[in-house]
Amino acid sequence: MSTGMSPPHFLTWLDPITQHMPTWFQQGGSVMWILLLLSIITNVIVLERLFFWFIYSLQKERFVVQECFASLTRQQKTEALLACQSLKTPALIMLQEGINLLPLSPKERMDYAQKVQINHMSRGQKLLRSAMFIAPILGVSGALLILAQSLDMFSQQQIRDTAIIIPSIAKSLIPLVSSVAILLFILMPQQLFRALLIKQTLHLENIRHQFNHICMQYRLVQTTPEVFTDEKEVVKQENKTVSEQQEMPYHYEFSDETGEVNVALHEQTEAIKQVPHSAIAKMYNQELSLKKADLYEHSNKLQ
Repeated sequence: MSTGMSPPHFLTWLDPITQHMPTWFQQGGSVMWILLLLSIITNVIVLERLFFWFIYSLQKERFVVQECFASLTRQQKTEALLACQSLKTPALIMLQEGINLLPLSPKERMDYAQKVQINHMSRGQKLLRSAMFIAPILGVSGALLILAQSLDMFSQQQIRDTAIIIPSIAKSLIPLVSSVAILLFILMPQQLFRALLIKQTLHLENIRHQFNHICMQYRLVQTTPEVFTDEKEVVKQENKTVSEQQEMPYHYEFSDETGEVNVALHEQTEAIKQVPHSAIAKMYNQELSLKKADLYEHSNKLQ
């Protein structure tokens, strides 16, 4: 008498294959097929990731990175780019993105390239973590289904012999044990891949900081004075031309080539140039006297 859980109708086409499977697999019920599929998927991911990290460990990236930085210190952008293109590692791909953008600031481009490479190295990690939660749930579900079916059969046949009940309960543990075995097989590689990913993330961060330091030290990145840049941004945000700034007695022009700001009076204010210097000085002295008087009066009120 078989107490294993009968397969659903949609799994009847697997009967010829099931007959050639081990006895313990047949006794585990239909959940064993789901666990087998999950095991195959996780095995493929683990083998692919092991191959990826093995190939990466064989590449001599450190020497190529040193050659690239040496070329940058000599301000040889082409030689540094050729050195980065000699290997296809995450760090060199990130450096290649940054060098291509010089003399503009490569910060945003390298941040994006670093995230892309980290996502590439962590490929399959989410699926492995999901399988670690799915496998125990499938095992417990399969065990409970077999146990429920066995107890229902025993109650219908009024079987009270423990010698028959105990083997049936033991068969219900087959999916649970199988799920735990899959969980342990996933857990060890997943922790290894996680440690390697953290190490490479720190490595990419270190490479990026070294690249930025070299760019600033040897002035590989083109910079402009902050006050001029801010002035230029104000003009862009307001979207005003020089002729539209009529509310001010002067207008200014920003030069991209020289980085200078030229200030000039409007035509309607050119007449101010004809005012004698003595008149301007007298007007200034009168305004200064009025301010002093206001300050004196204000201090007396406070007292």
